[in-house]
Amino acid sequence: MNGPRTADNPAARGCGAPGDPVRPHLHLHLEPEERKRRELGLAPRDFSSRDRFFAAHRTDRADRPRTSPGDLGRYLAQVHAEQRAQGADLVELRLSPRRLLLDGMTWEDFTSTAQRVLGPLRDPVVSAVLLVNRNSPADFVGELTDRIGELPPVFVGLDVAGDELAHPDVRPFVPLARAAADAGLGRTVHAGEFGPPEHVWRALDLLGADRIGHGLSCAASAALLRRMATDGILAEVSLTSNLALGAVPAPASHPLPAILAAGVPVSLNTDVPLHTGHTLTDELDLATQVLDLSPGEIRALQTRAAAARFPRRPSGPANPSAGSTPRTPTSPHTSGWLGPV
Repeated sequence: MNGPRTADNPAARGCGAPGDPVRPHLHLHLEPEERKRRELGLAPRDFSSRDRFFAAHRTDRADRPRTSPGDLGRYLAQVHAEQRAQGADLVELRLSPRRLLLDGMTWEDFTSTAQRVLGPLRDPVVSAVLLVNRNSPADFVGELTDRIGELPPVFVGLDVAGDELAHPDVRPFVPLARAAADAGLGRTVHAGEFGPPEHVWRALDLLGADRIGHGLSCAASAALLRRMATDGILAEVSLTSNLALGAVPAPASHPLPAILAAGVPVSLNTDVPLHTGHTLTDELDLATQVLDLSPGEIRALQTRAAAARFPRRPSGPANPSAGSTPRTPTSPHTSGWLGPV
């Protein structure tokens, strides 16, 4: 018997358990502003291109609705219900603290709400990945570096994300990535979605990425494909998001077949489902068409992807000394931490 479906029993969650669907969802964003806009009845926004997408996610927009701690807790519960309805077995959810802190939330509000809501959830287990945007000010990145060891165990990874063309240099995030590794967190980096293979190389060599978000351009470099295949670096692919934002013009031109043919492990994800209107089932159906794979072959792909998930850490800070001497200022409402938007 596999036993109860719990966070500590991955086999019982469907990761290879006979008869269970294997549906890991490793690259999913909370989209708090979109959820808030829908609650307020605001008009939908145009995300038909990369430029429109990143412009709509600027934190200095005057029309941006604010998210409260209560909103955050409610949205986390919504994601769990959505993923359960879609049959996901395990979920890793990107959470961006900076925009929430700018909304007036405290760091303690952010971390404790995530742990309180996500920690007990099952069917599926939903873990959090701390997202840090590439345009974050240096003081903010430094403060996170000091505090990342304080994250509660529901946080399993770090993601460096954002506009890689406008902010290609990841060197400012090297200390943060090292601190994340010291704290037992996995590391993933949005790279190669719109940028060249060099961006993926930097994510691997400078930040020690365990996984790559999107990574489309790795297909243009045989050496990079060999590196990712040899080291088992998983590409977190989202066909629907790549199409919606113009990273690829059509399903037939997506590099996913070449990435898989090179032996690189791949997960299939919705990325920003509220923006695209697609579910995990839609993503898997589209992948079946693009790859011309049988359901059994898709299952094998997903089983391998599930093995690349970031594991939950023991209760309590992974690095008790981290955060004990935070740099000043320590208030999340101080401009020195958040910096210019």
